[in-house]
Amino acid sequence: MFFRKPSDHSLVRLDRVMRLRGAFLPDPLPPTAARHAEDARQRCLACRLKKLCDETLAAGKPEPFSLFCPNTHYIEHVRNRILRF
Repeated sequence: MFFRKPSDHSLVRLDRVMRLRGAFLPDPLPPTAARHAEDARQRCLACRLKKLCDETLAAGKPEPFSLFCPNTHYIEHVRNRILRF
């Protein structure tokens, strides 16, 4: 997936949150989608709730992310695009 970089835990964290929430990016990413993905990456890097995010990931429950994740709207947008028929 787009966010995988072993040296940056925030990118792996965002990838894990997206997978847990059922949001998957197309490969390759169109230019507009790549720009939005980069914006999400920057929000994740700047987030001050990484410890809460890690604890929520460890619990394996997707629902709590909607209460604190700065990428909630982005992830739901990606997820909703996948679910359309």
